[in-house]
Amino acid sequence: MYKKVKMNYMKLVAPLTAALLVLAVVILLITGFGIRYGVTTSVPVNNIPENELLGACAQLRVNEIEGTFARKGHQVEEGQEVDIIERFCMVQLDSGKYLGVHISDEDDLHAVEQMSAAIEQFGLEEAKAMDFGVIRGTVNEMSEELYTIFCSWGDEYAADELVANEYEDVLLPLMLDINYYGRFHQSICIVLTVIAIVLAVLGIALFASSFTSAWDKPVRQEMKKVGREELEAEFKEAHEFAGKLYLGKKHIWCFQKLSTDIFNTADVIWAYARSRRLEGGKLTWYLVMKTGDKREYSVHLGEAAKVKEAEDTLKTMVKPLCTGFDKEKQKLYDKDIATFRAKTKNGTI
Repeated sequence: MYKKVKMNYMKLVAPLTAALLVLAVVILLITGFGIRYGVTTSVPVNNIPENELLGACAQLRVNEIEGTFARKGHQVEEGQEVDIIERFCMVQLDSGKYLGVHISDEDDLHAVEQMSAAIEQFGLEEAKAMDFGVIRGTVNEMSEELYTIFCSWGDEYAADELVANEYEDVLLPLMLDINYYGRFHQSICIVLTVIAIVLAVLGIALFASSFTSAWDKPVRQEMKKVGREELEAEFKEAHEFAGKLYLGKKHIWCFQKLSTDIFNTADVIWAYARSRRLEGGKLTWYLVMKTGDKREYSVHLGEAAKVKEAEDTLKTMVKPLCTGFDKEKQKLYDKDIATFRAKTKNGTI
């Protein structure tokens, strides 16, 4: 019996554990394990060799930004200033090449605006000597759409540095995404990573539970009352249905949950078949057993014939036993168990 109880538990736990762990790994792969950027020390962008820029965790002083080649925002009313929510700037590296810089966080956008205001008020050289803070992120590939806009900016402002329109020699198709952990913004990456960790911990905890006594707690509790040998002997003699339901003279076992249901056969006062329609219109069948203390056990047996056979077997073990379902029986069962028992006994229900 113990082996059957544990195998039933493992049949459910093993695939569920595997699914949770696979899902956790998939989520981490989607983020590119980006959470590592949260603990990675960023390096000044000019200290990174050009061939190592892609995927690098880099930092940049705001006053190194050259300007904006594209931006996103919205205007509430015509004539009002546009509320900028994203800026696509550029920085010229020591090599003379330009790298895109994507800024979307409010504080960082404000820092760039402060620098622009300082340039207008004090001039470029004095503003460049001011400290507007350091921003960090990950260098990713620039989208084709943005790179086209970047090249248009190059045509107008960096034409002297472009040789025969060889843009990639001057305008790198890369962009430092500020406050990004890889491809994702840090907030999204953190949330996805937390979800992955929770799923992994849950999967490991489920698997670990198979080495504890949690899965057989109901059986152990009943064993303390009646003794192991007696319960094992009864289980061997019990009538088995679809490997999920075992009807014994004194006990009933239901194998379909993470813990095995075991209860006294004599507690059952009502049993009936319940159907459920599957996709395609096919019916699948359950045996429902209700007890005198209003507990309900529903066991999926699949075929109507198996449910009928289990119901007939139960009728030979429990006398009297009400069978069949109708709404009047349900109302009486819910309202007055004593009357329900009495009417079952005299055959008036």
